[in-house]
Amino acid sequence: MYRTTIHYRCQQGKEASVDVIMKIKPYQPGLKKDVLEEGDLFHREIRIYSQVLPEMKRRLEEIGETFNYPRLIYASEKPHTILILEDVNAKGWQTGGYITSFEEVVPAIKAIAKFHAASVVMEQDDSSFANRHRCDVADKFKALDGMLKKSFNDLLDFMRSTEEFAHLVLPVQKLQGKLLHHLIESYRPSSECINVLVHGDFHSKNLLHQQRPNGQVQDTMLIDYQICSWTTPVVDLYYLLDTIVDQSVKEQHRDAMVYLYYEEIRRLLRQLGWLGRVTSLQELHIELLRKGAIELFHYVALYPYRFVDRSKIDFEALLSGKGSNPAASSPVYRRVMREVLTKFLHQGVMEP
Repeated sequence: MYRTTIHYRCQQGKEASVDVIMKIKPYQPGLKKDVLEEGDLFHREIRIYSQVLPEMKRRLEEIGETFNYPRLIYASEKPHTILILEDVNAKGWQTGGYITSFEEVVPAIKAIAKFHAASVVMEQDDSSFANRHRCDVADKFKALDGMLKKSFNDLLDFMRSTEEFAHLVLPVQKLQGKLLHHLIESYRPSSECINVLVHGDFHSKNLLHQQRPNGQVQDTMLIDYQICSWTTPVVDLYYLLDTIVDQSVKEQHRDAMVYLYYEEIRRLLRQLGWLGRVTSLQELHIELLRKGAIELFHYVALYPYRFVDRSKIDFEALLSGKGSNPAASSPVYRRVMREVLTKFLHQGVMEP
């Protein structure tokens, strides 16, 4: 991904410029290239920016809702795959870290609810919509096998170093060879819950915020739509809970965040003309429990990296399972992992 400024001259002779972000399909050998070589991730994102997002914006604006996303300037798959988007940084949209209050996560919850609700009514009007965005990205998790093995080994080494994890070692060992399969299954569309077009990579680095003068988040937009797919909404809800907010916000406001999302998508579906049955809040909570392998994966493989400067993370090493556990010495990591692993055991996400 590259940032640059394009200077151009109009037919009338007027000169102007536009700040852009260029996304180019990896061509240098490595795991990133291998992951993106096969499949349609770039084609999918081009389709989302050129077709899906404009239609979502149109439908949402008809009911008085705003919907923000970077403007597509140019896209092509030949001779090279490239996507050029307007860089909205100059318009006040900034990336941020983990959100540290319930009030500041509200715009992100509303943004993902709009994205989900609009996709549902688009599928209602076009029976081919779900098939065009069918959930095949889960197979990409197979490329993360090395990362997951290393994460489990780091976690087990950490657990064996202290007596307070003794009762959890065996359940984690049993899970070690099963989590990847459970994760892939959890990404399949639901037979019990309304399905939506999920963002699929809904974490803090894929959010842009506009801030008030006091620095608080005022509005949020989503970016990076490469792995959107038609499946259960809890994929994005778990990303919301696990990778966007600070741990303290999750611990204090988990149910409130799920409730706000539910109320927003239910309201939007009704206003957008959804004719089907809306999943109940209780059913949504059951779906979260049913797909608990997603959250377990987040804690085993991703949570340790909350304790390092993310700008210094070598993602090639991360994906290939190299490096050491960056959180092993953190008392916060010790407390959180003890609590969440115990919760997973008691909920049946892990076998005793």
